[in-house]
Amino acid sequence: MLRSFEICVGVLMIGLVGAGSLRAAEPTWAEPMRQAHRKFNGTPMYVAKFGDSITYSRAFWTPLGWSDPTPYIPNDDLPKSPRGRLWKQAIQGVNDTDACGSGWTVDRLLPAAMLALKSHKPEVALIMIGTNDISGGKLPDTYADQLERIITACLDQGCVPIVSTIPPRRDRAEAVAEANRVIKSLARRYHIPLVDFHAEILRLRSDDWDGTLISEDGVHPTGGKTQDYSDENLRSCGYALRTWLNFMAVREVYFRVIAPKEAK
Repeated sequence: MLRSFEICVGVLMIGLVGAGSLRAAEPTWAEPMRQAHRKFNGTPMYVAKFGDSITYSRAFWTPLGWSDPTPYIPNDDLPKSPRGRLWKQAIQGVNDTDACGSGWTVDRLLPAAMLALKSHKPEVALIMIGTNDISGGKLPDTYADQLERIITACLDQGCVPIVSTIPPRRDRAEAVAEANRVIKSLARRYHIPLVDFHAEILRLRSDDWDGTLISEDGVHPTGGKTQDYSDENLRSCGYALRTWLNFMAVREVYFRVIAPKEAK
């Protein structure tokens, strides 16, 4: 399989073109996150999921609890798996959904995320919210403040937040762009990892994402072979693409922040 990945300023983006062994410069978020992670005193490798139905769906992330993504990982400067363990043995909380739900907006997510941080004490949090916030065609004025409160709550307890842009939504391009500007701005401000799900969808399917990576409802990613991270499948299964991008982000956080000695 031919793949590569590129680390941008404060952003982790996964690309699908390239070959050979790769060596990427350390991302700008790595040292700030190592500093923040020093406060961590929670559940090792518990990865919390904060979001709406696109996060609540069992098509997202749960395949990592029973399948092995290792064969799809490119040759780069990081190990392919934790020392002596499979990823499904290392990642905790794969099936938990108490901080995500259908129809959720950021104001519904905020208290749930606070409770999950207190009860689960996660080491990493995957955060994607906004698709329902922009249903009316405009981003609510309170969106940025509430999302920022979730991010800072994670950092305050040494949990590494990985934020994601929201995917394209039919007939909502301007509102989606507005939400993603806020998400990217917060990622830069707090020096945290950002998965640009939106950009990757457009890179792979610039003219026909609607109906291929986004389902016929124009909102949710498409399903199918959600545990298959081959180049071909990542162009047709939106949920596999989202899991893959977030998994590669978690992998990098693991080796650069949580267990950097394993990467040497």
